[in-house]
Amino acid sequence: MASKLNDRLLIAALYTSTFLCLVDLSSVNLALTAIQTQFNSHLADLQWVIDSYALSMSSLMLAVGALSQWLGRKRLWLTGVVIFIIGSMICAVAPAFAWLIVGRVIQGIAGAMLIPLTLAIIVHHFTQVDRKAREIGHWSSFSAFALIIGPLMGGLMVHYLGWQSIFWLNLPVGLLALLLGWKGIEPDSDQQIVSFDYLGLIYSVIAIATLTYSIIMVQQAHIGYVIAFSFLISIAFSLLFIRHQNKSSHPLIPQHLFHNRNFLRFNLISFLLGFAGYSSLFVFALFYQEQVHLSAAEAGWLITPQFLMQALVSILFGQLQQRYGSLLLLRIGLVISGTALIGMISFQAHSAYPLFIALSAMMGAGIGLIVPSSSTLTIHSVSQQDASSAAAILNMLRQLGLTFGIAVLGTLTAFVIRWAVSHWDYSQAQAQLLAFHIVVALMGGLFLAAIWCLRKIKHTGLGSPTS
Repeated sequence: MASKLNDRLLIAALYTSTFLCLVDLSSVNLALTAIQTQFNSHLADLQWVIDSYALSMSSLMLAVGALSQWLGRKRLWLTGVVIFIIGSMICAVAPAFAWLIVGRVIQGIAGAMLIPLTLAIIVHHFTQVDRKAREIGHWSSFSAFALIIGPLMGGLMVHYLGWQSIFWLNLPVGLLALLLGWKGIEPDSDQQIVSFDYLGLIYSVIAIATLTYSIIMVQQAHIGYVIAFSFLISIAFSLLFIRHQNKSSHPLIPQHLFHNRNFLRFNLISFLLGFAGYSSLFVFALFYQEQVHLSAAEAGWLITPQFLMQALVSILFGQLQQRYGSLLLLRIGLVISGTALIGMISFQAHSAYPLFIALSAMMGAGIGLIVPSSSTLTIHSVSQQDASSAAAILNMLRQLGLTFGIAVLGTLTAFVIRWAVSHWDYSQAQAQLLAFHIVVALMGGLFLAAIWCLRKIKHTGLGSPTS
């Protein structure tokens, strides 16, 4: 009886922390317009609201495995929840835009702990193969549910309670997670200090952060020398990172994985998923609120079908995978999402809602195939001893894709608007719509182009023998 109670407390704790991270990630996109109004922010500022979170998360994910073996999974998970609460409170009371970004960075640090640790705790706690698979499946379904709730609940809260409310919500939810985790998660008995390439991590963080800064701030030509200096720093630390990885006895990314072509192909698709899939929420939230002139709540309702279809398809993935194979499902998912995004070129400010809903749902169905199939193929493209590293790299690249997607697509939007207004005499509304069409066409084209990466893969050993 006590064992069953602990299992329930553990599952409830992990679900609550998942709710914290995923709902916060998606709901903040619905708050961007309100944040822009309060702080009189530019588009570059709004990019940082999302990218500061994604950047700190993606940069630190590779360190979590080593830290969890040193500090213990339970202790590090509890620390992550506390840090997330602190970051949320800083965001909620932020007196200036800079404080909001500080809070988002702190939230991202916590997210880098909580997201990979949740799966690690499930795998470690449930030792029976069937039970383990069942709990992972249930957790994946709950994650999809959290993604559905995020934009819907976030839109309603921003509309009726103000954008700060989405951060205040994290206080009671976080405290509940702490209580459940303290009672339900068992301490590790196998803590040990492991070798880890901390210097390589520092080099990579600086390289990624300065490159992201350069891309976003290129919109502000009057600080060109600062942007150029930042870009040079990014190049320098990228070279230092590569050199250090070649010499390190415990590199962040095992060197032999670079010789695994299938692993590289599937991870490129993971990056593109973050770049063109996850960052789309930023693009759609601004489109619905600034061009269709919907409230945050109405925009949330129109975004929800994408995540609803993603959740439904993800739930059915196991059955589909056994029948058709992961590789075929990945190709189909890329075609569906790419076609849906290119179809969004038809979006106008006055378009009928069924068109918005149909193409958003179609895109969600495609991503619902891409996420589990790319994950499955990536993990099975490496040996068992490399599985943990492969999972960490996979998650890091998706978040990194989101980081660069927000940076590149947001900057492209700003340039198109500026060019169309100054050179083609477009109105601001016409220029914004043109920028939206160019961005969705680019995202759709990347999904379709990704199919080319899979052209030489004939058999993966997963599902159908023809996959």
